[in-house]
Amino acid sequence: MRHIRLSLLALLGALLWLPNASAAEMPANTILLATTTSLDNSGLLGAILPIFARETGIDVHVLAQGTGQALDTARRGDADLVLVHDPDAEEQFIAEGHGTGHRQIAWNDFVIVGPAADPAHIAGGHDAVAALSKIAEAKAAFVSRGDRSGTHALELRLWRMAARCPTAAPGSASRTRGCSRS
Repeated sequence: MRHIRLSLLALLGALLWLPNASAAEMPANTILLATTTSLDNSGLLGAILPIFARETGIDVHVLAQGTGQALDTARRGDADLVLVHDPDAEEQFIAEGHGTGHRQIAWNDFVIVGPAADPAHIAGGHDAVAALSKIAEAKAAFVSRGDRSGTHALELRLWRMAARCPTAAPGSASRTRGCSRS
């Protein structure tokens, strides 16, 4: 139980606190957390937020969205806290004056999944940039999330690092030939 409490405090302490967010519709002793669908779906919040509510008397309402949408929600003042996973967007959010602090509490691994035939010969690799370069060189099919999530933002940064898709259009739902059609 002590480990869960410490984890909960670390999680909530690590969130981006918003200086002027009103989330006006929320009752007293209630905060609105704009976060990612992946975090919400992980079960972590469902496990720790009831403990937090019981120990603090503060209820946390969760609004699960993609990272871009969660940050936009907070920009409008419709969230009290943000927990997302796009460090570049988080830094911009804070630089714009919307947040007062940033702490990394977790990270993502970027895993590329493909067909068993492996037309780009990337199976077993551990370098996403090299894999994307090989996908582009092989003109292999590639499907992007294209959803402004933290995962999508990372994908676009990796394509740029591979010097293969510097003009990838955010919001593009799929690319059928590497980045050749973006």
